[in-house]
Amino acid sequence: MSSSENASTRAVLESLQPGQVCKGPVSAVTSFGVFVDRGGAVGLITVANLSWQRFEHPSEVARVGDEVVASVLSVDLDREQASLSLKELLPDPLLAFARTRFGEAVVGSVTKTTPIGSFVHLEGDIEGLLPLSAIESSGIKAEVGDSLAVRVDYVNVAMRRITVSLADATDGNGS
Repeated sequence: MSSSENASTRAVLESLQPGQVCKGPVSAVTSFGVFVDRGGAVGLITVANLSWQRFEHPSEVARVGDEVVASVLSVDLDREQASLSLKELLPDPLLAFARTRFGEAVVGSVTKTTPIGSFVHLEGDIEGLLPLSAIESSGIKAEVGDSLAVRVDYVNVAMRRITVSLADATDGNGS
C-alpha cells in the first residue's frame, strides 16, 4: 500500500467513532464475517455481530455488493480496521420475548435433548431449557419433536438464557 493510500485509509478510520452509524458496500464474505469497504478502509462485521437470527453462513445475511448500514463498535488504527455491527441496529427479539412472555404458558416443540435437559422452541429463534430434573419429576419423556406446554420461568438477557417448566392445567390454555 502506498503512503498516500495508507494516509487515506487512516483518515477514513480516524473519522469513525464507536457508536457512529456508517454505510458501505460488502467487499467480501468469509466464514468468520463480512468485510465492508469504508472508502479504502476495511470494516469487519464478525459472525457474532451480523444478526440476532441464527444462520449457517454469513452469506445468508449479506452478499458481496450489498450496501449495509452498520454501527461502529471500535477502530484499530494499528491494524487499519474498524469493527462494525449490523445486529446492534436491530431490535433484540429476546427483549420483546421477555417483556411479553415471561411468566406465561406457551406451547413449544422439543428441538434437542441433552444431559442437562431438553431445549424447547418457544417462538422465532428463541429456545428455552426444560431442566432434566423437571422432566424426571414429571414422568414424561421429552423427545425431539414432542409438543409441550411450558411456562417461561427465567430469562437472563445478558447471558441469553431462558428456563422453562412444564405448565399445568392451572396455567391456562398454553397460548
